[in-house]
Amino acid sequence: MFRIRRRQSAKLAGRWFRQERWYVVPVTAALFALGTMGCREAERREPQVDEPPAKEVTARAGPYAMGPGTLYRTRHGEPEAVGALPGIGVATDTLVECGARVPELGQARFSRLRPSPDAGRAAWATTGLGTCVGVIGPAEPPVHVLGYWSSAATDSLLWAPAGAYLAVWLVHHGQRRSLWLYDALQGVRLEMPWEFDCKYVGDCDVERVDWLGGSLLNVEIRLGPAEGSVPFEVNVEATASLDMREEM
Repeated sequence: MFRIRRRQSAKLAGRWFRQERWYVVPVTAALFALGTMGCREAERREPQVDEPPAKEVTARAGPYAMGPGTLYRTRHGEPEAVGALPGIGVATDTLVECGARVPELGQARFSRLRPSPDAGRAAWATTGLGTCVGVIGPAEPPVHVLGYWSSAATDSLLWAPAGAYLAVWLVHHGQRRSLWLYDALQGVRLEMPWEFDCKYVGDCDVERVDWLGGSLLNVEIRLGPAEGSVPFEVNVEATASLDMREEM
C-alpha cells in the first residue's frame, strides 16, 4: 500500500511540475517580449541629435549654422532657429526690416556665413535681387542687421584680424563695386575717407581690399575707367560712425 501511494504521489508531482513548467515558459517569453518592446519604445523616445537636420544646413561656423532660409544658434547643446527670411516663419526674428527695403528678399536665400577670427560671432548675407547683411552672435537678440541694398549683391564678407570690424564688398550694376565698413560689435557703419570722393562719381569702383593687421585696412579705388588707382590706408578703429544702413 505504501509503495502504491508513493508511486501515485510521484506521478502527481511529475504532472504538477510539467503543468507548472508549461505555464512558466510562456510567462517568461511574454515578460522578455514586453522588456524588448519597452527598450524599443525607449529608443524611439530618445532625444534627437542636438543640431538642425543635415538636409537643411548649407554652412556651419562654430556654434552657428545656416540653411537656405534660416539661421541657427546652438546653446546648451540645443539648436534654435534665431533668424529667418520673410515668410519662413520658424524664428521670431524674420528679418522684417530687410524685407521692407528689399522686395525680392522673400525669394532669396542665405548665401554666406563667415566666422569672426575669435569665433564669437559670424557674418551672414543673402543672395538674390538685392541683399541683406548682418551678424549672428551670443548676445540677445542674436541676429543684427548691418545693412541692406535693393540693387546690389554681396561679393565678399571680410573680417578684420581684430575680429570687431567687418568689410562688406558689394557688386552693383555694370560690375561696379563699393565697400562698406562696420563696427560689428556696436552694429554701426563707419565713415571711410574715399566715400567723399565717390559720392558724386557714378563710375567709382573699389578695386582692391586688404586687411593689413588689427584694424588697419588698405583699399584702392578708381574714379573712372580712364582714371588711375588711388590707394587709401585707414585705421578703421579711429573713424567716425554713421547712422546709415542702406546705400543712398
